[in-house]
Amino acid sequence: MIENNEISVKIRVKGLVQGVGFRPFIYRIAHQFGLTGWVENRNDGVVIKVSGLAFKIENFTKEIAKQAPIASNITSIKKENIEFEQFVDFRIIKSVNTSEDITDISPDIAICDACLEDMKSQQHRIGYPFINCTNCGPRFSIIKDLPYDREKTTMAPFIMCPTCKKEYEDILDRRFHAQPVACSTCGPEYELIYEHGSIKDLNEILQRVKDLLQQGKILAVKGIGGFQMACDAQSEEAVKRLREMKNREGKPFAVMFANIEELKKHTHLYPEEEKSVLSWRRPIVIVQQKKKLAGSVSVGFNTIGAMLP
Repeated sequence: MIENNEISVKIRVKGLVQGVGFRPFIYRIAHQFGLTGWVENRNDGVVIKVSGLAFKIENFTKEIAKQAPIASNITSIKKENIEFEQFVDFRIIKSVNTSEDITDISPDIAICDACLEDMKSQQHRIGYPFINCTNCGPRFSIIKDLPYDREKTTMAPFIMCPTCKKEYEDILDRRFHAQPVACSTCGPEYELIYEHGSIKDLNEILQRVKDLLQQGKILAVKGIGGFQMACDAQSEEAVKRLREMKNREGKPFAVMFANIEELKKHTHLYPEEEKSVLSWRRPIVIVQQKKKLAGSVSVGFNTIGAMLP
């Protein structure tokens, strides 16, 4: 039967398929079906060349559409029969530029629950603010060029330590081929610069930032994608000063809550709103206030724009 013949095909996948763990996903399902070949990023999407039994390749192609990473968005899958080619195994190969077309770029993805747990348990990542994996972390904010690979992001100067390198190369690890992978040993670090000097120890920074916010100070927090101004949303004086600094007379401010429990203490949160605020996009969601914050946060409204980290 023809479905038992060994064949080779080239598959082109377009859409939002870079920076979402797509190549590791393809790698895993290729191994699952016992196929050989390779997958690579290109300017205009992802290209797969695969060899194996025809029916397995057919099922493999269906699985791409059915099980694609949650943050991806496939707009087209095109399969082309090519001359049979024998491969030793299946690999993720070096990306190449072959087109003037540009693929969709993934937005930054909110920290996942697994990484939150790692921040508590992995010795090299305890409390580490730049933690990420193939399911979460910075994408659009760090990309300098396409195709999406570490050397074309702002993470290029940070050389992986042996532990991160091992995770990056382990097919069973959640950080397999996660381009921004880092830890407290090898990744970026925070520094607090204030009127009395600077602090580099993370625990000291967190305590000092907490103290400054409670004192009504306004902080400029440099994140992965730029600066954010922060103050205590319960301090009327601090919020008023922030309005003066930004020359923002009435437009409401967004409020970041530490977690969903804190958000529920301060707002009436309906199921659809909770679903949105917890999604990987972490949008600002307009919700009804329950416990009043500083009046200047949202002047003239009973609602606030709420978000989670």
